[in-house]
Amino acid sequence: MEVVRLLQKCCSPCFNRALLDSDSPLQVKRKKLLILVAVFALAMLIIPLHVSHTEMRGIYSICGQYVTIFDSFLSLTWLCVFQKQATDGFISVTVALYSVTVILLDFESHTAFDIPCWPMFVILVDVLLVLECPMRTTFTVVATCLLWLFVLMFEEAFRFGFYDIEGTPNQSYRRGVCDCEKLPCSSSVGLSTMNFVTQCFIFVFDFICTRGFAAAVLEEKNRILASIQTANLIAESLSR
Repeated sequence: MEVVRLLQKCCSPCFNRALLDSDSPLQVKRKKLLILVAVFALAMLIIPLHVSHTEMRGIYSICGQYVTIFDSFLSLTWLCVFQKQATDGFISVTVALYSVTVILLDFESHTAFDIPCWPMFVILVDVLLVLECPMRTTFTVVATCLLWLFVLMFEEAFRFGFYDIEGTPNQSYRRGVCDCEKLPCSSSVGLSTMNFVTQCFIFVFDFICTRGFAAAVLEEKNRILASIQTANLIAESLSR
């Protein structure tokens, strides 16, 4: 909660610049959340994403960071400099770039035996549900995450060479972690499948729960707005 308050305080100049008097409540919410996400993403670049193996960071992690910087500055420029609206198309482009970032960082974290980054997809889906984006965008992110988890499971079980692409952490570092002939060590098909099913269950369960909560909040908001409009109509009729 304190982190959110600090971010809101730091972003207040951006809010003042991006928010217009003609903005609808949905636009206000979208702009504020997109600015918060952009500033938070830039702030995270100051902290090494691979804390324990910063010296082993490869080309894919660096590319992911550059994509994050580009996406964050794109959001801030679009909303604060040009004072444009946070349309569904703009949010889709932003989400696509963030998805690329997550995949790049997660790919390198798996090749370096580091903390996986794919759970950031969960945060991304939650943000989309809060922004009331079209469900096709949200479902696209969900499908992308599930497909990525399947690729990781297939590589973990069969080791077809996905982790050996040029630019991944070097073999000498991996050799210090395990002594398999073909690093990283492969796993059994049963264990890999169980890990895949568990990860998918957690991700889909979070999506269903968050979607239900967001739908309930939206329904309650629409009910309140309808009540206010009805009350205004009654007041106008009585005043005539």
